[in-house]
Amino acid sequence: MTARARLWAGLAALTATAATALAGCGSEGEPPRGVSSFWVKVEKVNGEAPPSADEPLPANRGDTVDTWDFRIEARDPAGRRAPFDGVVRLSVEPGAVIDVEAAEEGVAVGRNIRLRGGVAVGAVHVTAVYGPARLWAEDIGYQPAGRDARDRPVCSNGVNDDAPGDVLIDFPADPGCAFADDDTEEGGSFSAGASKPVAYALPRVADVQGGGSATPYAFEGMQINTAAPQQVVVTRVASDGFYVTDLAGQDTGFNHLFAYNFNTPANMRVCDRLDYLAGTVNEFFGFTELSFPSYEIAPFQEGTACPVPEPRVLDGRTIADATAMERLESGLVRVEGVHISKNFGPKPARDNVFAPDQSNCDLSGDGQIDFESPAEGSCANACSRDPECSEWTGYSARGNYKVTDGSSMIQIQTGTVSDFDPTSHRGRELDAVTGTLRNFSGGSLNWTIEARCPDDLVCDAPGCAPAVKSSKEACVRMRSLDDNDAETN
Repeated sequence: MTARARLWAGLAALTATAATALAGCGSEGEPPRGVSSFWVKVEKVNGEAPPSADEPLPANRGDTVDTWDFRIEARDPAGRRAPFDGVVRLSVEPGAVIDVEAAEEGVAVGRNIRLRGGVAVGAVHVTAVYGPARLWAEDIGYQPAGRDARDRPVCSNGVNDDAPGDVLIDFPADPGCAFADDDTEEGGSFSAGASKPVAYALPRVADVQGGGSATPYAFEGMQINTAAPQQVVVTRVASDGFYVTDLAGQDTGFNHLFAYNFNTPANMRVCDRLDYLAGTVNEFFGFTELSFPSYEIAPFQEGTACPVPEPRVLDGRTIADATAMERLESGLVRVEGVHISKNFGPKPARDNVFAPDQSNCDLSGDGQIDFESPAEGSCANACSRDPECSEWTGYSARGNYKVTDGSSMIQIQTGTVSDFDPTSHRGRELDAVTGTLRNFSGGSLNWTIEARCPDDLVCDAPGCAPAVKSSKEACVRMRSLDDNDAETN
């Protein structure tokens, strides 16, 4: 046989082998089996058909519970129903699952439901749900032990119950144990599935504030609802962020918010409107704020009316009402006819006795008040109760000092009024102090009015404005720079 003949013979044999292999794959190979995913459908919301995107439900603030009726089916890689008899864990994103219920006893346990024959039907109770929200199901390998089980659950019995080569024992050491009551140390397939979105509205500023002392969306990254009828307006541009008010929430309050930007936001001005606002919601010592904000500005146009609302004038009753003050947190407020505390100075106080230049409760001189020290703690508490005492250590650290009308008292911060020295004007009457209202949970005086600019401080001392200006004009300055850190880059 010639070399060419041997070559053709070899090619023919190779082709035949490949054809046989391909034939085996197509006719004799087994189709893929097992659970690949879960088909999840939310069939009803609060007993009715799921809402449409055009008519979403209001954002759930976490103070109400919604019920979603659902159906779950296990699917194999080919999309067919898989005969899965196991437990899946349910979650809602964004939001929180409270519990799961099913008609058949023992099928639902906590946030989990058992599939039988690859199917589960039940209802899940959810809260703090907003925006397009989905119900998720995941096989995490959890087999909850029954309450009447005589033996301890496998994941808390002190024995290695899974593969011999696995030296890890029980929860939480063994990754196959989802919880201490898991009755198997084998991990799950981690197959998952999600429903189509259930339509809820994005949270408004008032929803983020939550109608109380804390946000219901702590540590949530979210987009704020700025679409009509919402009208989110910039009321202050600060060195570390900006303040906004949603004009649509003026009747109910809780409609103001601080966005912590770490520095002055670029290209922003009081009176601007925000078409987009998003970030991570946090509570900073009782002060609700939006960190790492993203935003789109609809610039204020010269010749049009500035939409910033007039400040709320505080009286003694409002200042003493924690709920009323929470409604105004981060909003524009004003006090009138007050004076700076008369006892306000750097010398240490002795035996809780204060004098014009003697209100420092840092008796040890270490730069801070030790409330575990009987002397320093008692001094600070006595000064807090005294309308005519502004504690010096707090002022030197944060710039806050006390004003009073003789009965009620509140802290103010006028660091933005550079020509005004409060220590040299102790006891001086201030016609009006306007600013944004900030909360700090430490101590008994939790609220501080922070002046935005010299327009906000009205008195007859150097640096003060001569008269109160309308919010349409006060502190409406030039637009901030495109790059506020240009000199340090």
